[in-house]
This record gives sequence, C-alpha cells and structure tokens, in this order.
Amino acid sequence: MTLPHGKSPRWRRRPLDRPDEILEAALHVFAERGLAGARVEDIAEAAGVSKGTVYLYFKGKEELFKEAVRGQVGRTLEGLAAAAPPGNPVERLDRFVTAYWAHLRRPAFGRLYRLILAELHQFPELSRFYADEVSGRILLLSREIIADGVERGVFRDVEPQVASRMLVGLLIQHAVWTSQRELFPHLGQRSDDALLGEIKDFVFTALGQPGGHAGDTE
Repeated sequence: MTLPHGKSPRWRRRPLDRPDEILEAALHVFAERGLAGARVEDIAEAAGVSKGTVYLYFKGKEELFKEAVRGQVGRTLEGLAAAAPPGNPVERLDRFVTAYWAHLRRPAFGRLYRLILAELHQFPELSRFYADEVSGRILLLSREIIADGVERGVFRDVEPQVASRMLVGLLIQHAVWTSQRELFPHLGQRSDDALLGEIKDFVFTALGQPGGHAGDTE
C-alpha cells in the first residue's frame, strides 16, 4: 500500500493529524494482512512515515489495533447516541437501528469483522478489549433504550440485556449475509432498505405488548 506517484504524504501538510493517519493506515494493513501478518513497517509505509515515527506515537502492533478500533468505535457510538437522544423509546430505537445498520453496511465494518473472526482468538488481550469496548458498549446503548421503553410500558416486560443481544446479533448477522450475497441466496434481491424494514418489523413486533406492535403504542 503506497502513495500515488508524485504525491506527498498527507502528514507533511497536516502534522497534527499524523497519529490519526497512522491509525487509519493500520486498519487497512490489518484488514489486508491480518494481525499476525501485519508488520509495523508495513503500517509506516502505508501511512507515508518512517517506522521510527510510528513508534514515537505507539508502542507496537497491539496498541495500534486498540487505538484504531477505539477511534472508529468512538465515532460510531457518538453517531448512534446523537441519532437516538432521550425521548420516545420507539423513535429512539428506530433511529438507533437505522444508524447502526448504516454503520454495519460500510465496507470498513466488513473488513474489521472478518479480521476479528479470523484472528482475534490468537490475541486474548485484544479479544477482551473488543468485548469490553466495542461489542459491550454497543449492547449497553441499545439495552438502555430498551430498558427505558420497558419502564415506560411502551415495550413489553422483556429482559433488556437479552433483547439488546438479540437485536444487535440480528443486525450484525444480516449485515454479514448482505456483504456475501453469493453465499446467502435466501436474501433474494432485497435491497438494504427492504432488509432494514423487515428487521424493524420483526424487532418492534417482538417488543410490542401482546396483540400489538411497539410502534403502535401511544
């Protein structure tokens, strides 16, 4: 992964952005070569900096992975929280599902998810990090929205933690299937919007009061 011929590395024009650009390059290298196969010098080359410059900011490969994922997840959580501010639980959950689905359908998520499934088990510390700071924080946010709906009587009396896990798992699995349609022909020709609509209908029916639909609750 090299810079186009004749172009200067971006950090020369914006020195304060250098760490962010190293982290962005790290994610691309990890996705292409895996955690085990990636080298710090590969990341340095992709970022247009020297290997020594990378070590000025980061201790090594595992810290690069943590900080790169932490930054990406931080931006995702900020976006999800902004999309679902305090208010009507049905509207909040609807906006959360829409925003999270948009995140899951980005190519960057697909690359990261494949990396996690393939290699993270080889790095126990990074596995714990991902469970705590990535999947755990997404589950916490959706759980809080569902718990608010249960407390207000908008959603039926479900265990919020369980419902949150079901919701997030449903979204992630459909995103994985949609990114590999040739392996999952049962999706047919449904568009992303159509799949999102089906997921929402299922979720809000499951959360609704007996004989009703959560989206129909006043």
